[in-house]
Amino acid sequence: MSDCWKSYKNLNSKNFQHLTVNHSINFVDPDSGAHTQHIERVWREVRSNIPRYGTRSKHLVGYLAEYLFKRVHKYNERLQSFFCVIAELYPPKTFQDETDVSEAAI
Repeated sequence: MSDCWKSYKNLNSKNFQHLTVNHSINFVDPDSGAHTQHIERVWREVRSNIPRYGTRSKHLVGYLAEYLFKRVHKYNERLQSFFCVIAELYPPKTFQDETDVSEAAI
C-alpha cells in the first residue's frame, strides 16, 4: 500500500499487489480500504530511535537492530532479554570445551 507517488505506479506490473490511496482526496481509500497509516507510524518510531546529531551512516544497521530489539522485548524485561540473546549468540565455554582446545593444541 502506498500513496499515489508516480515512482510506485509500475509495482502492479512487477507482480506486486499494489493498493494506493490518494492523500489529496482521503487518507483511506473508500473502495479498497488501502491506507499508509501503519507504515507511517512505524517509520516515525524508527526515526525517533535514530539520534538527531552525530549520526553515522555506518551505524544505521545498529540503530535498526536496536529499534527491532526494543519493539520485540518489553521495557521491564529488556536487560534480561539482552543477556539471554548474548548467551545464545556467544555461549559460554565449559571446562570440557577448554580441555578440548588445549588437547588440540598439543
